[in-house]
Amino acid sequence: MKRVVGHTLSRRALLRLGAAGAFSAFAARAAQASRTLSIELREAAAKGAAVRLAPGVTPIRTLDLPDGARLIGAPGGSTLRLVGAGPLLTARFAKNIVLEAVTFDAADGNIPREQGIIDFSDVFDFSIKGCVFRNSTARAVNLARCGGRFAGNTIEDAKDAGFFSLDSLGVDVDSNKLRRCGDDGAVFWATSVGRYDGSRVRDNLIEDISNLSGGNGPWGNGVLVFAAGGLRVENNKIRRCAYSAVRNNAGHDVAVIGNDCETFGERAMYAEFGAKRSTFQNNNIHDAGAGIGVANADRGTDGAVVAGNTITGLRETHPDPDFGPQMMWLTGIVCEKNCDIVGNTIVGPGWIGIGLGGWRENLRAEGNRIEGLDYGLAFATGEGAGDAVIAHNSVLGTRKAAIVATAGLNFLPGDVAEPGAARNYPRLRVEDNKTR
Repeated sequence: MKRVVGHTLSRRALLRLGAAGAFSAFAARAAQASRTLSIELREAAAKGAAVRLAPGVTPIRTLDLPDGARLIGAPGGSTLRLVGAGPLLTARFAKNIVLEAVTFDAADGNIPREQGIIDFSDVFDFSIKGCVFRNSTARAVNLARCGGRFAGNTIEDAKDAGFFSLDSLGVDVDSNKLRRCGDDGAVFWATSVGRYDGSRVRDNLIEDISNLSGGNGPWGNGVLVFAAGGLRVENNKIRRCAYSAVRNNAGHDVAVIGNDCETFGERAMYAEFGAKRSTFQNNNIHDAGAGIGVANADRGTDGAVVAGNTITGLRETHPDPDFGPQMMWLTGIVCEKNCDIVGNTIVGPGWIGIGLGGWRENLRAEGNRIEGLDYGLAFATGEGAGDAVIAHNSVLGTRKAAIVATAGLNFLPGDVAEPGAARNYPRLRVEDNKTR
């Protein structure tokens, strides 16, 4: 009798089939849960009521929230876990959306680029409180033309920005934790330069921000403002960013006040490329390639108050090939046009305490304390150099000169703090500085 050999599956193939079957069942559960939750949300919204999630983990596919949706997690913890392509939650053209105490996890999903775990557009007034957003392949929270409050939430492990707001209607971003974001922590972007945003970014912890997309500054920042106007960034703790703590590119009337900032690969704070009427006040900066820069007057940057900041622990960094001497590393504060630099403290080691650069147009450095750097204050010279005042500063322990003139990146001989030396430089007033 002939023996018949039948087809048998290897253990590995059986395991693959088992895994595929388990995932198929998981996906089916997610689809059913999405349908059920969608119906519950629509019915509850029509009555002005909330949907309260059960404790535990619920697999879910993309869910579109109706206007008036209120989704609240259980006291024991409720997790919605994305299965398949994202976003996890969307909302469009809604007056009001409320999310409270829910964890949104995209570890089993795939968020398309420039979208988020939650992806809202044209939501007039949202409230998101006490939620967790984690494991996004793109952004965690993505908003377009939305207003509302984002408070007491945690964002972790987003490959792109943690929080992204486009053409905001004004968002209060209060007391959140943003950790381990791949490109930026919180971004406020406008499609037209100077468009009023009005958002407030307050009392947040932002830390461990990487720069996965490369470039020379658009990514790798704790807070990035691009072209938007009327924002306040205040009383945040910002730690360990690949580039800057706060970078204002072309934003108007952006106030950066009272932030505690430590460990940055480039300059800690910027107003650049057309930023106007910037404020940097009472910030603490430690361990960065440079402190505060109000730069690119030739590209429209104009007007700033830089007051009461403390800058310590500057160190040479090279996050990209362009960040060398021409970028003024190891410099506490650099300004170019229509700036008051008042009452700041800059403690070495470092290269230059305060640089009055560009065309040196209407700059005032007064009442600052500078200690332990190579040069206390440096000012640009040459044809077209405008008005500048260097007065009532305390410049102590400089290794090369208290006040020095520069021609490009070259330092001119002599110390302009010496009596009568300032007479060689028209439109410059130097008086009552304390040096030793």
